Amino acid sequence: MQQLTEDHWYAIYTRSHHEKKVVDSLQEAGMEAWIPLLKTLRQWSDRKKWVEVPLFHSYVFVRSGQNQVRQALQADGAVYVVSFSGRPTAIPDEQIEWLRMLLASSEKFEVSFDEFTFGDPIVVEKGVLRGMKGKFVNYKGRNRVLVQIDAINQSLLIDINPSFIKSMEMNVN
Repeated sequence: MQQLTEDHWYAIYTRSHHEKKVVDSLQEAGMEAWIPLLKTLRQWSDRKKWVEVPLFHSYVFVRSGQNQVRQALQADGAVYVVSFSGRPTAIPDEQIEWLRMLLASSEKFEVSFDEFTFGDPIVVEKGVLRGMKGKFVNYKGRNRVLVQIDAINQSLLIDINPSFIKSMEMNVN
């Protein structure tokens, strides 16, 4: 049985465009909070500028005990803790680590809202994403790894060299 005092990652849904403000507020309150950010080039009528935008709009992540995570809602702009059946939904540590690895890498990927027919479960064995688990899919004519962050109902499609992956079904003892 899972102990309630153990810290886990949880997703906090925020007001639109309040992600950075919520993370700053949570960190000032002494909580471990993180927002996955992407650098993107934005075009205005008079200039171009590199800006950091949230990977998942209106979501931030906080590491806390299940009984304390609702305290994160005191942050200005925080709306609710992502929950299932009234209980905050913990996000596996490995999924947060995969996101950190992916954002630190130069791998190409996109966030997808499409529903997929799932392929074989795989594990990445080579490269900077080594250890990442997902599903192998061919999407828009390209081989990709589909990684789902179930708690926030988001999917990432990562371009991958097929020689870097191995079917997890082959790992059965």
